[in-house]
Amino acid sequence: MLKKMIKYIFIYTICVITIGCESNVFGPSDECANCHLEIEAPNLPMDKNGVYQLDYNDGEIQTFTQLKAYIGYEMEYVEWVTNVTFEGCTWDYCEDVPVVNGSGYSSDDGYSYQMMGVMEENIGQTATIWVGYYDNYGTQWLDNIEVKINE
Repeated sequence: MLKKMIKYIFIYTICVITIGCESNVFGPSDECANCHLEIEAPNLPMDKNGVYQLDYNDGEIQTFTQLKAYIGYEMEYVEWVTNVTFEGCTWDYCEDVPVVNGSGYSSDDGYSYQMMGVMEENIGQTATIWVGYYDNYGTQWLDNIEVKINE
């Protein structure tokens, strides 16, 4: 009986040392099961090369379209970056303004929504839009699309 008890204490001690109290017995859980990232421009047509096509609205100051990125869960901070800007001036101060706002959060449906607003000076350009975030395990998620701005 004493031998069995010592055997069980030994096995228990080895398990605590090798597995630990906070580890998952079935292996490490260092990845997010419901994390995703897929960006799209749902209101724009896409050509055969996978480039979205945005037609500039003649007579308008600015043309807008909605972008959305599927994250998979809510309240995740999401960064948006683009290579296309326009010159924005206020009270004689001018600066380059990106055609996409720089950040947002995912909503309760798991999507992060962002608006893209282009000016007439952007006609003929192709905007690459990158989106990304870090999940709770430190994994970086990145995706991008291209949007051609047509006349």
